[in-house]
Amino acid sequence: MPPEAFSTRMSRPPNSKTAVAMTSERISARHLHEIIQLGKEVLTRPVELLDGIAESVAGVSREYQVVLITKGDLFHQESKVAKSGLASLFGRIEIVSEKDPVTYRRVLSEFGLSAGQFLMVGNSLHSDIAPVLQIGGFAVHVPYPLTWALDHHEGFVADEDRMRTVESAAQVPDAVHALALKAARLH
Repeated sequence: MPPEAFSTRMSRPPNSKTAVAMTSERISARHLHEIIQLGKEVLTRPVELLDGIAESVAGVSREYQVVLITKGDLFHQESKVAKSGLASLFGRIEIVSEKDPVTYRRVLSEFGLSAGQFLMVGNSLHSDIAPVLQIGGFAVHVPYPLTWALDHHEGFVADEDRMRTVESAAQVPDAVHALALKAARLH
């Protein structure tokens, strides 16, 4: 059931344009400077992988083609992937501006895959799990204790046939394998 995709939730640097818009252009130069400084700090911060994620990605990549699909600023995400030390485990890295059904369909089309041959591993119900299930794919949800307001997906109903939720990254390979077996029986 290749490829598997691992999603990342990388820190987004603060955006001065957003601050200007949110304050109806009333933000002070001092506050804009503070936002820019904070953004620079975020961009230079070392990547901290979740416990067990390196082993999990390595384990899955031994059996399946693994693609990283991450959302955000191209240069920032490229830097984060390089600093993570995991880049060599991914057959391909896709940095997208949005993680929605249209984007997932485009990526699958480039691989010549149907949604039923795709499994997403991620921590965001909103951008990793729900859109993939919506197009007919499979998903493993690895909840993160702290989530952004945008990641709370109100009304989300888990699809027990095509989704697993795990408590830790160490459980991902087994969940992927179980769903791959299920997918093979369906196709």
